[in-house]
Order: sequence, then structure tokens, then C-alpha cells
Amino acid sequence: MPGRDAASAITLALVALVALVLVGRLEVGTLTRPGPGFFPLVLAAALLLVSVALLVTRRAPRSSAPEDAPGRGSPRPGALLATVVALALYVALFERLGFVLATAGLLAFLFVAVARYRWPLALGAAVVIAFATRLVFDRWLQVRLPPDFWGR
Repeated sequence: MPGRDAASAITLALVALVALVLVGRLEVGTLTRPGPGFFPLVLAAALLLVSVALLVTRRAPRSSAPEDAPGRGSPRPGALLATVVALALYVALFERLGFVLATAGLLAFLFVAVARYRWPLALGAAVVIAFATRLVFDRWLQVRLPPDFWGR
């Protein structure tokens, strides 16, 4: 692993450890009745696992796949700015459009603009993920989200 990647993984691990320590002060709750510390705990633990995995695995040599293939090559120069603008629009339109429409739009944009997937695949995946996420939040976690275009 090149030096920059190792330094990034170590930095992420340290951030995750600090987050885990700070989350220890919050009530975690249970899987069926999560407390305010539940999601931060899960996210910090996932970040720690990913950073450790980055540290212990070696990167495979670059394949001969074209640079514009999904997941290949460096991001386009404006990808970061486009992502920040897309997230700002998502926040601004979230309540007006509803969770499913706003989330599907954001995901479709990110899949095309950043991950470089084709529109049909990006749109299909975005819609499925948005509806599945809505189901998880509505049914299992019982979190109230803004109403969607169908009124719920």
C-alpha cells in the first residue's frame, strides 16, 4: 500500500476510535429501539473496520480496464464540487420532493457523475435503494420521514 493510502487509513482509524469513545457517552438502545448513540456507534465501527481492512490488504495491480469504466481511474476534476452542490440541493429539496424522489435523484446523479455508471443502471439502482431505504426507516426503525409523492 502506498504511503498516502496507509496514512489515510490510519487517520480514518483514529477518527473512528475518537468517535467510538465519544459515542460511549450516549445511550445506544437496542436494534428495535435505537437510542441517540446507535447510528453513530454503527458508523464509527464500520469506519474502523474499513480502515483496518485498508491497512491489512494490499492493493491489486491496476487492471487494463479503460479509465472511463465504472469505478476506474481518478475522479473527474469537477466531481467534488458537483457532489457538494448535489448534496446542498438534496437538503434544500428533501421536504418538498419527499424522501424517495429526492434520494433517488441524488443517488442517480452520484452514480452517473461520480461513479460513471450508465443512466439506466444508475436510475434503476437509485430507485430500488431509495424505496428499500424508505422501507427500512418506516417499518423497522419507525422513523418519520417527509411524505412522498403518494402522500405517505
